[in-house]
Amino acid sequence: MTHLLPAYFTTSSTKKRKPKPQTKAAAEHAAWLLKMGVSPKKPAKKVVDKSWQKEYAATLSVERGKYESSGLNIDQESLAKRDIMSRLNREPEHVQRAILEKASRVMPLFNKGGLQYASPETDMTTVGSKSRRG
Repeated sequence: MTHLLPAYFTTSSTKKRKPKPQTKAAAEHAAWLLKMGVSPKKPAKKVVDKSWQKEYAATLSVERGKYESSGLNIDQESLAKRDIMSRLNREPEHVQRAILEKASRVMPLFNKGGLQYASPETDMTTVGSKSRRG
């Protein structure tokens, strides 16, 4: 014995249902909505005020004469001054050794990963081929 119905049986009725009789409170509310200028059948349209967009855009504008980019106008000489390796000789000897040791252990640890510091406990035979998930 099967409890499944055939495919042509459905729970959604295609017949139009009779409208429910309107209650007194619903009729009063519909009359009040009409008096206010809103149709009870259709929702009121929202009025979108976009005047704030122009004011906001005006606050964001920048005069191009005063604007100086900090990232685009850098010459290579100033970049070299900020590099830690260019100032390595100014550091004490034990700091130099620590910097060079740590710099030699920066590598992509995982498959398609960014550069990371490989601690001394890291197994160097699997570097670059491991997965982060397991």
